[in-house]
Amino acid sequence: MENPIDVRKGADPEGVKQLPLLGQLGLLRFQRSNTAQWQLSAVDERCAAFFGLSADELCHSTRPFAHYLYGANPQQLFDDLNHQLEQRSHYRIHYFLQTPGGLHRVCESGERQQDAKGHYLRGYLWLEPAAEDALRAQALHEDNQRLRSSLELYRKAQDNHLEHLSRSRAQQEMLLEITKHRFNSAQPLLEAAQLITRAASEVFQVARIGAWRIEGSQLIPIALYLRNEGCFAKVETLDIQLFPRYLKALQSGRSIDAHNAQQDPRTSELALNYLKPLNISSMLDAAIRSEGRVVGVLCLEHQGPERRWQNDEIAFAGALADQLSQALLVEERQHASSTLNLFRRALEQSASAVILVDRLGQIEYTNASFTHVTQYESGEIIGRALNQLEFLAPLAALLRQPHQTFGSEHRWTGELKSYRKDLAPYWAQLSLSRVLSEHGELTHYLGIFEDITRNKLDQQRIERLAYIDELTGLGNRACFLQALDDFYNDSSTEQACLMLLDVDNFKRINDSLGHQTGDKLLMALAKRLNNCVRQTGKLARFAGNEFAVLLEACSLEDAHIVAAEVLDTLSKPLFFDNQLINLTVSMGLACSAEHAEDPHALLKHAGLALHKAKSGGKNRVHAFDASLIAEASYRLFLENNLHRALDLGELEVHYQPKICLTRGKLQGLEALIRWRHPEKGMIRPDQFIGVAEETGLILPIGKWVIRQACLEHKRLAEAGLGAVKIAINLSPKQFSDPDLAGSVARILQEENICGTHIELELTENLLMDASQSLLSVLESLKALGVTLAMDDFGTGYSSLSYLKKFPIDVLKIDRSFVMDIPQQEEDMEITAAVIAMAHNLKLQVVAEGIETREQLNFLRQHHCDIGQGYLFDKPLAPHELIERLKRYPR
Repeated sequence: MENPIDVRKGADPEGVKQLPLLGQLGLLRFQRSNTAQWQLSAVDERCAAFFGLSADELCHSTRPFAHYLYGANPQQLFDDLNHQLEQRSHYRIHYFLQTPGGLHRVCESGERQQDAKGHYLRGYLWLEPAAEDALRAQALHEDNQRLRSSLELYRKAQDNHLEHLSRSRAQQEMLLEITKHRFNSAQPLLEAAQLITRAASEVFQVARIGAWRIEGSQLIPIALYLRNEGCFAKVETLDIQLFPRYLKALQSGRSIDAHNAQQDPRTSELALNYLKPLNISSMLDAAIRSEGRVVGVLCLEHQGPERRWQNDEIAFAGALADQLSQALLVEERQHASSTLNLFRRALEQSASAVILVDRLGQIEYTNASFTHVTQYESGEIIGRALNQLEFLAPLAALLRQPHQTFGSEHRWTGELKSYRKDLAPYWAQLSLSRVLSEHGELTHYLGIFEDITRNKLDQQRIERLAYIDELTGLGNRACFLQALDDFYNDSSTEQACLMLLDVDNFKRINDSLGHQTGDKLLMALAKRLNNCVRQTGKLARFAGNEFAVLLEACSLEDAHIVAAEVLDTLSKPLFFDNQLINLTVSMGLACSAEHAEDPHALLKHAGLALHKAKSGGKNRVHAFDASLIAEASYRLFLENNLHRALDLGELEVHYQPKICLTRGKLQGLEALIRWRHPEKGMIRPDQFIGVAEETGLILPIGKWVIRQACLEHKRLAEAGLGAVKIAINLSPKQFSDPDLAGSVARILQEENICGTHIELELTENLLMDASQSLLSVLESLKALGVTLAMDDFGTGYSSLSYLKKFPIDVLKIDRSFVMDIPQQEEDMEITAAVIAMAHNLKLQVVAEGIETREQLNFLRQHHCDIGQGYLFDKPLAPHELIERLKRYPR
């Protein structure tokens, strides 16, 4: 290269002037410092034509040349330049300059020179405008093209959106119209099909739209609307078996959207005989379903050019098919209702009596012939259970064990005997059938019977069926009921009294002496009764140990006199098998004039009075009064509700603390059952325990209480209250369970409770049965580690022999002795004597019902061990028990 231009002296560089041809070629000679500031010291004067800046402005301006660089890092370019010079003698770099003349792409090529003052760069600059402008123009053209395409797509999207909105509005309006429509014709499916096809043809803008129904192998038209003609067309039924692929497509999906129906494999089977003759190019078919089955199809048929169905159109066609499905369901219901009404009229007019009960025994239907036979109107018995109606007891007995009644068959036929509403007996030839659902599940029982009473009575007369009880020779129940009916049918008789007698504890006699001795006693008893009442009344043996006496023309006062004589006569001992046997009876009285207007009511009221006499202590007479009905109703209410109380969680166990009277520490708890009825509120134990004992519910309830006490024991231990002993009352009826000890053992084992933490309280009445079997049960319970306590000592037939014979650990003084301390001197002496006696027998003493400080001081003075009562705490519910017990020292 040439020698450097000396610009530091301010001379005009000759080298630049000597090469005008270079400027004409677009080459600008330059000279600058080799620094990152790129300070020019000389440049070709023609630079003004290229950059819009003169040589003096580029060389002598306060702005360095690097200031005009655009989009580049001067330091990076400087480093790249020197890196090239390290490899070779010259360099070449490209960059953009932003000058008043515009944006320029510049190529710089040069070499490094050196003078006395150091290194500098010298070379040429030239512009590269042509290729860049072409690229820039091409890019601009492409950008314009893309913008036009985007605008066109946006316009099409907007048009599609507006079209979709228009279709959606029309679809919504049509659905609203269908929803508001009320079907008034007898053919709701046809009415709905005509409404939907006519309206949908406008919404979808299709030439033909039809609704078809599939029945077997036939595709039957319901309605086919022609939009261009504006009318419905009549078409022939099609054999759908000719189009298996089409049927399979319908069954496998919700709809068929065939844009090219004649070529689509799902619909091409229809082309030859259906699509081509009608010039149908596109189809949209939606399946009509009922309970998951395809029962019809809604067909939209487009003529002319192929049509591509939109997603919202496909969905709306499915919605219209669903509307047709609902109309089909309405029509089927109307048909079923019409058929049901026909059957009902047939049953009502049938000469046979009909009764329909559900599988639980609740009556749902009876016809007029049933009322004629039984004298019970439908309104009196529908909705009631069979076991609540005495006259249907035979039917209830049959259904109580259906497997035994029906066996492997679905029907049973036979005779049954019952009573009409007026208690007159009747016989029926019954055909009883099981009614199954479509899934084969039992839902109802249907009974159809004929009244064969007349034939049966004739048969009885022929066979001389006796009205006499074989054992006693007295009239039997049927004979007595007939006599009772005759009395009420005889208007000349003013009044009569019914006396029902029941031998007390007769089961115990049968169990201990045997049934033969029991039969002998009944025969002797019948003779004594007959001697007492044969002058004044009619005597009959009602049931096993129950007798009935009808005292005609007898007032209630006179009946009481007769009853007293009977009690006195029967109280005398009977001598059998070398031993004297004492019998007592309980009697119930009811007067026809005061208590009953029909035989049924008289029997019922006398029975209530008898039950009251037995529950009141036996060996007594009780006359009916109105309060017994309320008691019986309440008792029935308790019995019915008690069956479900345990399952529904209505029973609760409350716990009353037992306190050591010497130190005041918590000694244990007594578990006390409570019944919180959702309607009656809290029901006292003395109201329902007796019912539970009579019904046998005391057994599951007793086991439940033991388990709840064990769970509560664990909960108290987890709360840090230690091993609190819990006392549980056992009913004498629970000892009828031969597995009582085993049940207690299993509960203790399942709940992981030691028997020493449980105390079982027994009643004195239980210990009166000083049998070996009872002793064995008590010894088995003791073997579990439980404590045995005698509850309510002193209220029954107290005997020291009980305390000696049975393994008793604790004696509980009844609250009746504590409540009158210190007012009653006698109670104080009895209580003190019981405490001293118990201590002498090494028994622990618990006093119940402590409510005052005076009672507490008296019991402490006589060294009673443990006390409980409202003075310390009332029986506590589980949710408040832990907090209350924390206040007692342990």
